[in-house]
Amino acid sequence: MLRLLLLPTVFVGALVASAEAQTIVINPNRPGVLPPAKAAAESVRITVGVSTFTPAPAGDGDAALKAQEDGRRLIYDIAGRECAMMLQTLASDCHIESINVNVQHVPANQNFNGPRGEGYNISGNISYRIVPK
Repeated sequence: MLRLLLLPTVFVGALVASAEAQTIVINPNRPGVLPPAKAAAESVRITVGVSTFTPAPAGDGDAALKAQEDGRRLIYDIAGRECAMMLQTLASDCHIESINVNVQHVPANQNFNGPRGEGYNISGNISYRIVPK
């Protein structure tokens, strides 16, 4: 009989103890730390999307690899120039946060944007963090 009463008591005690162990307290008002809204108001995130086509011969040879590299280089050049342009026009500080480049092979018979032949669609998304002037 004592075992039957002891088993539910131990089970309930374990549940209560595990619930207490999972309690998390977050105090956003610590001295010396800016609230998130004030810190985020100082800077602005800007995202730019770019898309281009690079012609390339069929196959996986050096010319195809060079075409892919040229396309990625173009996206990186645009990323640097865009930051420079923002510094001239609207920002006092500019940092590139991320660059995402996507290279997609397009066979000549699937190029629906005109008679461009075979090549690669190269697209990129560039995220910046700026401080407005």
